[in-house]
Amino acid sequence: MSRRILKRLKLGSPQCTAAISRRRMGQHGSAIVESALVMLATLALIIGAVDFGQFLFVHQALVERARSAARWGAINDPKDTVSIKNMVLYNQKDALDVPGYFGLDASMIEVSVSGEYTDDYRLNVLITNYPYQIVSPYIAGTYRGPIILMTVPIGL
Repeated sequence: MSRRILKRLKLGSPQCTAAISRRRMGQHGSAIVESALVMLATLALIIGAVDFGQFLFVHQALVERARSAARWGAINDPKDTVSIKNMVLYNQKDALDVPGYFGLDASMIEVSVSGEYTDDYRLNVLITNYPYQIVSPYIAGTYRGPIILMTVPIGL
């Protein structure tokens, strides 16, 4: 029934109640469908936010580990590249028989010095191709992160 007819009917009358219930009969289940669609969109946004947060966490943790290892190497021995790599991998100068920090291995880390015997003497720690896992549907899998380069000046 149209709204004009419903307005003419007296509220509380049997005709009005019947007209309203007929109108609502066609809407059964629509709230469930709408809720499901909104829930899917909300869930996709939440999972995407969690994935992005996880990536930022892994990236920042590796930046801090590279910074710490570069500072340690600059203070101790900048030419001891193996110990500096171990500092990135295991947070100690000796190698362990366990996987590296967040799945790193020695091939992903490059340690070098530049500008030796100049005022621009620096220790460089480069991390490439580090893995991170995404759990979002449709793009799930293991991806490789961007390059991390940490450069620390070395005093003579």
